[in-house]
Amino acid sequence: MGDGRRRTLHAPRTWWQWLHLALVALVIFSLLSPATSICPSRCSCRDETLAASCVDAGLEVVPIQLNPDVQVIRLSGNRIANVHYTLSFYTSLRVLDVSQNKISSIGAKNFEAQSKLEHLNISFNIISTLGKDAFRGLRALKVLDLSHNQIETVERGSFKDSNAVQLIDLSHNRITSFEDPTVFKDITTLQTLKLNHNQIIDVPSLLLKNIPGPCALETLTLNDNLIEVIEDRSFPAPCSASLKVLTLGSNVIKEIEKSGFNTLHSLSSLDLSYNNLTYIPTQQLSKLNLLSYLDLSGNTFHSVKPVAFQSLFQLSKLKISRLPHLNWVDSRAFVDNIKLDTIHIDENPELHRMPTRIFHGNPHLSHVSLRDNSLTTVDVSHFPLDRLRSLDLSGNPFNCNCSLHWLWKLAQAESQLPLRDNFLNQGNETGPDIQPQLRIVVKNLKCASPESLADHLLIEIPESTVR
Repeated sequence: MGDGRRRTLHAPRTWWQWLHLALVALVIFSLLSPATSICPSRCSCRDETLAASCVDAGLEVVPIQLNPDVQVIRLSGNRIANVHYTLSFYTSLRVLDVSQNKISSIGAKNFEAQSKLEHLNISFNIISTLGKDAFRGLRALKVLDLSHNQIETVERGSFKDSNAVQLIDLSHNRITSFEDPTVFKDITTLQTLKLNHNQIIDVPSLLLKNIPGPCALETLTLNDNLIEVIEDRSFPAPCSASLKVLTLGSNVIKEIEKSGFNTLHSLSSLDLSYNNLTYIPTQQLSKLNLLSYLDLSGNTFHSVKPVAFQSLFQLSKLKISRLPHLNWVDSRAFVDNIKLDTIHIDENPELHRMPTRIFHGNPHLSHVSLRDNSLTTVDVSHFPLDRLRSLDLSGNPFNCNCSLHWLWKLAQAESQLPLRDNFLNQGNETGPDIQPQLRIVVKNLKCASPESLADHLLIEIPESTVR
């Protein structure tokens, strides 16, 4: 009986302790003026800039004795457990950083007085749930960083009042799905949504569908999740039309349905690296008329077929590296990519040869990297050397014979470039006799055969061995 009584009395006493703290704080606040505000030990307070920094100050609570007109408070790296009843004094706040603390709950309505707050950083804490009214009152909020927490649940009404926010970072949490797909229904200004490094199993299509139009969302990061299939309805209107950057790397995607990307009319950057694709989704990609960046590295396809990147006329940067089974690239693979500027085909252990003149149909190509493949030789006709600005062929097991004489000469020319660069750095401009030259990576550009030259740098062997 006695034990039961103690348990029933314990909870009210805790509540009264919090109320007592709040009342004491109000009394202190009423007595303080900017001139009499107190700067805690190990903090730096500047009334002239209305900023207070208590980084790594050993604090366990949010200080309540700062200048009430303060606009910037930085409290990262402390031991603060919550923000209950401690922020109502600071109605002029514009920036609040409570990252790297021990906050397990935001509670409800603790930011009601922060109608001017624009940047809120609560990253690297241990929050598991975003409850109703968690951010109520934050009508001016533009940037919200909740990354590196333990968030599993985002409840209905969590983002009520936050209808001006432009960036929400929920990356590095434990989200599997959004039970309430209308959680962002009042946010018309959202430009960047970071959901990478969670446990999401499907593209949150209903969440995207319920963001009101005209949708402003331009960047969506979904990399490092558990997504298996891109469905025809994965990217619904209205946000599909505004999306420009989409990261889907490091998922387990094995299939992209026929119309999976059809609605992404503005997409310019797509990361599909490190998935389980056994083929290049040529048809699906062909609808992305404005795509300029594509990364397909780390998948399991064996070849790059003719016109593999059909209709991608704006593509300027392409990565197809770290493909464990890639053994063939067709000579017509990139014929549609007339604006291609940079290509990386690196670290493909089964790639033993490249077709001649493969890049001659790409008039804007400037940077080529074929590093760390299994190429034993490369012909000068592979590359439009007159247009290239950089070439990396290092890390291949080259057979150093007369077929590499051209590469030996380029390596020798590269070794002379520091002298040329010194000349240019002294204020001399390029002219008819000094034009921008092709730069070639000579480090790790080695011979694997013949045996007499094995492991020798190409730049170090005599010209007679490659003539």
